Amino acid sequence: MARTRDSVTGKYYSGVPQYVPIAHSDGTAVNDGASFPMKLITFKVVQHGQGRTNVNPWLMLMAPENYVEISAADGSRLGVQTGDLVRVTSVSNTAGIVGKAKVTQGLKPGVVAISHHFGHWEQSSRAHTVNGVATGFDPSRAAGIHPGTVMRRDQRSTNVPLQDPIGASCAFYDTSVQITKA
Repeated sequence: MARTRDSVTGKYYSGVPQYVPIAHSDGTAVNDGASFPMKLITFKVVQHGQGRTNVNPWLMLMAPENYVEISAADGSRLGVQTGDLVRVTSVSNTAGIVGKAKVTQGLKPGVVAISHHFGHWEQSSRAHTVNGVATGFDPSRAAGIHPGTVMRRDQRSTNVPLQDPIGASCAFYDTSVQITKA
């Protein structure tokens, strides 16, 4: 890393491990305040190992939708039980997304987990018209919710989420959210 430049700032990395606070691409620290007290994480469920497996009808039968997973302690505090509809909001999407809650002992309190293979708005999940002809579609491909729609956006490049400068991908674990019953 010592001989590599940050692709946004052009500055060289130091080459030694160090803590760097979560920041926008212009270096401004991300501080979403007390209004968004929980951390969003994403993950892959075994039946849907990639973001595009929703096109396989057999896999969709096995796992037809995803959930907003929260800890049992948070579920109790919020009055949420498995199956309840909850709204997940962030600074970048105050309208939020609504999904079914799954209350589990498998998460640390304060963490919200949403798998990322669901809630697609393309991949033949809706009808299109091409040259005046309607295309076929499968609405099951749009089932569930997509966490990308509430992930924290970069303040300089508002059409992209925060980026992990070392891994060179979306910062999947840097979004603060709020959960409410829908």
